[in-house]
Amino acid sequence: MPLLADPDTQILRLNPWWRDPAAIERDPKIRALEKRGFRWDPPVLDAIEVSPRRIHTLRGPRQVGKSTTAKILIRRLLERGERRVLYFPFDLGTKHSEIVEVIQRARQLHPDPDGPWYLFLDEVTAIPDWQLGVKYVVDNGPSDEDFVLCTGSSARKVGSEQLPGRKGAGRHYLQLPVSFRDFCISALGLSLPDDTLSPGEMLTPEGARVLRELNLAAPDLERAWRAYEATGGFPAAVEDCLRAGRVTPETVEMLWEIVAGDVRDLERSSISTLKLLERVGRSLGAPLAWQSLAEDMDVSPPTARSYIELLSESFMLVTVYAYAMDGRGPSARKQRKVYFIDPLLARVPQLMIPGSRPPDRDALRENLVAIGLYRSATERLVQVDPVLGSVCFWKSGRGTELDFVVKDTGPGVCGDRMPIEVKGDSASAIANARRSISAAFGRGIIVTRSRLDLENPIPTIPIPLFLAALRERPERKPIAL
Repeated sequence: MPLLADPDTQILRLNPWWRDPAAIERDPKIRALEKRGFRWDPPVLDAIEVSPRRIHTLRGPRQVGKSTTAKILIRRLLERGERRVLYFPFDLGTKHSEIVEVIQRARQLHPDPDGPWYLFLDEVTAIPDWQLGVKYVVDNGPSDEDFVLCTGSSARKVGSEQLPGRKGAGRHYLQLPVSFRDFCISALGLSLPDDTLSPGEMLTPEGARVLRELNLAAPDLERAWRAYEATGGFPAAVEDCLRAGRVTPETVEMLWEIVAGDVRDLERSSISTLKLLERVGRSLGAPLAWQSLAEDMDVSPPTARSYIELLSESFMLVTVYAYAMDGRGPSARKQRKVYFIDPLLARVPQLMIPGSRPPDRDALRENLVAIGLYRSATERLVQVDPVLGSVCFWKSGRGTELDFVVKDTGPGVCGDRMPIEVKGDSASAIANARRSISAAFGRGIIVTRSRLDLENPIPTIPIPLFLAALRERPERKPIAL
């Protein structure tokens, strides 16, 4: 059935709270949320300002709960007495004029249409030139007080350039899978201190105090870490973990269908994409050579690069650029490192390609640190190319390499960058890493398997402790520098 075969019926069916505000409790997303084995409030719920004259976008991978986030925000609006609240999914839309038609019909159907509206346009980026429809509504609506939330699963389709001058005080928000810290709290019920830290704050005396307090839960964090390595943060996988003790093949296959669907939408090959995921798993932590990657995928180097960019824009991969210390910043020409946005993606090739080997465990640990740093940088993410300049790696002319350099503030940071190196617990490896960090940056952090040393100017922090302390959501209590 076409999207607008019977718009009046669809609008009324999707917005039953116009007649009865309590109907939101019977919404399928809300009911599924209440039945879930864990309660997770993504950081965007604390961050999104739901008030008039705002046009926000909410981006992120499919199946992380963006629609559920929209429904929770709607429930909050209804609880505070708002009634002009419209929800409509556009994942089957084909024309931007449909956006205009839905909103105009909603105003005509509502018993009290005059005043600010709260418009939730779910997966609106599925419509070509969707921004033209939103622009028309904003420019020609009866009120300039409306709130609009546009959701989508691609940075390419939801960008800051799409509505120039028409965002009011709006912002772009990002919803990712459940973080390690939230996994500990929401899924496993661990009680952790409220204070969280940026990487730079971990180098301060107050940061060391927070880390020591959090380290009192080290045995619990280690057990949680082993579970999170295998499960990741997609809500369906976390639910599997709680119900069955493992992620089911059906959930892994669902994840593959999400990836395959994204590439099919742009007429790309599913087979080449699967080969790409397998190669990324084998190359975690190492810069990708386009020629070698292209040979593995049976495509040309420019095509291989386009696949990487596509899956990064769909928030399935994280691209980390080389950083130049000479002031040029991130390099678009040098080889890049590529990581999975969630560890469960590393399992897809094993399910789909007989004989495929899982990634090296140390490399997967590095991948999870990359994701954590990506999360901590979300306030600085750039549209369309979401990690450029936020998380990089560094390599000297002599070949010395540091896994990550991040933008941060805090005492002892060289310029506005500080390095994060991921190592095991070997004393010699840690000593070598400290020498490299000291020579190039002065100070930094070494993330280890289990070794904690906060007395050294370049501390070592076990990975579960590092990720459990890393700030992602709005801070409840500021950390003194």
